[in-house]
Amino acid sequence: MNLKEFFVDKNITIPFKLFGFTHLFLMFVVILIALILTKNKLKLNNLSKSTKRTITLVIALILLLNMLTLYISSFIYHNFDFNTMLPLHLCYLSNYFYIYVILFNKEHLYKYTYFLGFLGPIPAIIFFDVPSIFESFNFYLYLISHHFFLLSTILTFYMYPKKIPKTTLLKLFLILNILYFLMIIFNHHFNTNYFFTTQIPPFIINIFPFLKTIPTIIILELLEVFIMYIIYKFWYKQESLLNTKNML
Repeated sequence: MNLKEFFVDKNITIPFKLFGFTHLFLMFVVILIALILTKNKLKLNNLSKSTKRTITLVIALILLLNMLTLYISSFIYHNFDFNTMLPLHLCYLSNYFYIYVILFNKEHLYKYTYFLGFLGPIPAIIFFDVPSIFESFNFYLYLISHHFFLLSTILTFYMYPKKIPKTTLLKLFLILNILYFLMIIFNHHFNTNYFFTTQIPPFIINIFPFLKTIPTIIILELLEVFIMYIIYKFWYKQESLLNTKNML
């Protein structure tokens, strides 16, 4: 396999299977590492400021390199697809937001990354969608921008735990909905499907046929609110535990 085949995905010899061994194994690894990070949250919280800063910078640079590799390779091999490769999906926007927050040391914005690091990646981790595995750059792109990003969010929270007021949830909810309606306009004008405002991916509909009878906006809104609520309760508990242990 040459370099072009690695980036372009023309010859697929190891096809990806939804909920196959590789897919389930990757989800297991994410859960396992998340549990390990949670078990060691106090140690992570007590790292020196310089160590924490170095770790987050390395994470941000890995995410940035991942995105740059996508666009540089697509232009080199002339396979840039305007319909799918613009950085307008929530997971990619969340990646860029994290990169911006870390590189420019915007610590007051960390609390938003703690939600965006789950909202985009979780659906994509559960419904993994790549043509092939191991032999394809898209496979590693997906791993870094979703699995690695989610775990990095957890790691960042334990190093920089923040109290998250409910107003943060409201602000984020409003911002995401503004983005959603902007994407509706964009998708209508350019015949694209960013933010999945036009339709839920067909392979998901094949798994859950009843979803085609529900308006897309309702599905996405319910999913967004559900994930935000669960993550808020989790962060609230974790931040309280960290503060309690640090006072002992």
